[in-house]
Amino acid sequence: MTIIKLVINKNFKLYIFLLSALAFTACTKDLTEGLDKVDVNVVASENVTMEGGIVTVRKGTPVEFSIAGEPDFITFFSGEIGHQYIYRQRVETEASDIVSSKLKFNIYREGTSYPKDNPRYTNCIDVYYAYSDPDKGVEGFPGLSKSDFDADSTLVVGYDWKEILPKAAYDDLGDNITAAKSCELDVKNLVGKNLVIAIAYNREERPNPGEANKSDATAQLKYYFDGMNIENTLRNNSVTRQYAGEFMFTALNFKDSLYADRKALESYLPEDMDYGTVTANVPGMWNMNNVANGGFYIHSTASENPWKTAWLVSDPINITSCEPDQGISIKNLSQDIRSYTYTYEKVGTYKATFLIHNTNYKHEDGGVYEVTVNVVE
Repeated sequence: MTIIKLVINKNFKLYIFLLSALAFTACTKDLTEGLDKVDVNVVASENVTMEGGIVTVRKGTPVEFSIAGEPDFITFFSGEIGHQYIYRQRVETEASDIVSSKLKFNIYREGTSYPKDNPRYTNCIDVYYAYSDPDKGVEGFPGLSKSDFDADSTLVVGYDWKEILPKAAYDDLGDNITAAKSCELDVKNLVGKNLVIAIAYNREERPNPGEANKSDATAQLKYYFDGMNIENTLRNNSVTRQYAGEFMFTALNFKDSLYADRKALESYLPEDMDYGTVTANVPGMWNMNNVANGGFYIHSTASENPWKTAWLVSDPINITSCEPDQGISIKNLSQDIRSYTYTYEKVGTYKATFLIHNTNYKHEDGGVYEVTVNVVE
């Protein structure tokens, strides 16, 4: 076995902060113990070579990094898209780096659907957006007070929203996730323009058709939204996604909360009946349990009960927001490793980075070790 000795970029930093949780595991250890002797090298093989400080490896060949010294923690960043050390703290993309930006979501319904020419017409969903553009005289949505329901409900109903799709597009939705309708809106030109998303459930406040004719009594549909996110494609061909959990949706629950079907579920109702959401199936109220992954729904109303009206309105959305790049934790206090193996599956040049540090209750001392890896066919 041949060890390739690397000249590695070492950038040591000293961080001072309290970490009481580690006081008993590291308080007696000199912070620099192990770090002065830390070294990272690459184990040579038939398909792993080095020339001019660059490691060259064939695609699909495992690269073994040997690790000397005794650091407490090691995090590995492969240098691949989404795993670059330089972007570990990035929470916003440069607007100039965005090639395309789209709001995407899937929608499907549960319940029997009737067409518009039927007195039992069931489509009661609308999805809107708004933005501001002062240069063109577009003021944008002024925002909810979130404390004055009468004013907020009047505002959302009266505001001149823009449709993401015409209402008729939701007339004949699929009734399961595999048959869901895929929807998207190009928002690249809306960067920095206070994009707001709004969803209306029975905006017109239509009554149950059975109120006019008992034989037309109809259950109000249940609507599911799945995978709602803003997807940005960047110049380097990477893709970032901001899911609906970051949109900061606020629910507005119209009408009296004491309908018989809600009264029976009183223990599941939110404390704030004006703006609250639920964690169970409550007719006409938004369940946001899975919103972090872009999923949420509004529950149906049985045919014998009055139809409900509710809205869901976002805060202004920062389209350039993104998740920081992630590394892999390969060592902690309970582990003792002497090597780490990683396989690159795509051709390209990557900066593999090892972030190391020792920690006790007073200080943290760490360093960064970088290795340039050229992956070839």
